[in-house]
Amino acid sequence: MDKVFHIDPSAEIPIYQQLVDSITLAIKKGVLQPEQKLPTVQEVSQRLKIARGTIKRVYDELEHKGLVEKTQGRGTFVRYQPGDSASRKERAMAAIDEMFQKMEEIGLTATEINIFLNLKLRQREEAEAMVKVALVECNPEALSQMAEQVHQLKQIELYSFLFDEVQKYPYKLEEDFDLVITTASHAPYLEQRLANPKKLARVALRLSPECLMELIRLRPTQKVGILSYSQRFEKLQREACRVYAEDVTVEQGMLFGTPEETHAYLQGLDCVLLPVGWEKYCAPETVQVVEGFPGQHILCSYRMDEGSLLYLETKIKNIQDKK
Repeated sequence: MDKVFHIDPSAEIPIYQQLVDSITLAIKKGVLQPEQKLPTVQEVSQRLKIARGTIKRVYDELEHKGLVEKTQGRGTFVRYQPGDSASRKERAMAAIDEMFQKMEEIGLTATEINIFLNLKLRQREEAEAMVKVALVECNPEALSQMAEQVHQLKQIELYSFLFDEVQKYPYKLEEDFDLVITTASHAPYLEQRLANPKKLARVALRLSPECLMELIRLRPTQKVGILSYSQRFEKLQREACRVYAEDVTVEQGMLFGTPEETHAYLQGLDCVLLPVGWEKYCAPETVQVVEGFPGQHILCSYRMDEGSLLYLETKIKNIQDKK
């Protein structure tokens, strides 16, 4: 129970929202079972040392969402469970009757209602065939490169997120997306926070063959620098040089800065490593400085391997078939 009723006072997410998300996830994953009694408002308040009004607001929100039920004199109980076919049919028929009544009130005939319903159904079928995909990676350079590949897959709506953003509010992925794509290093964290771990797809990133060959060809006498937008990408390139460019002197990398800072950094270098699409990360004046660098430019790109792409295509096709 302590894992469910847990808060992080240092997080930017309000305590109220943290509890709502944590309890919701526990209910949907089956950690909290139907008919299970939740601790009282006073018990949670004392355990977490937060106001009773905050806990009451959490329970009220969960009740509004249909996840719990408060019974006078007995307490608060989990009520979430998949609805049976009979109750779903009754609710569906009532909703249809209400819709027909509203359409008749605006003067539509039975023929017109039938035409508009068919039109709307076709529109919804086309929209629902699209798979909403979230792409998560820790540095913007690799995230952009992954997105370029994933965009080539058919019938998807793609949204990109930095891992730091997702850590602040991971439950958003569960609510809004059909598929969450990430690398192996971030998969364990996300898997623990998705009510349905099957939504998660792990992919493998590799240096592009072109970049790999350029690194291998570097000579031990060359002095190499790294320009990047994020320190995480700079560390990736430094590690790549350690593995594939043995004995090459690699200077401490620099984040894209002013033209003057960039010019000073490039002095004395024989080669500079840059992320593919680096121009979008810096000012036009800095672009001119980098383009004017007389030494070798190596564009660093990370690509998903063929196995990962085939895996994603299969996952997306399965989701579309279920829709």
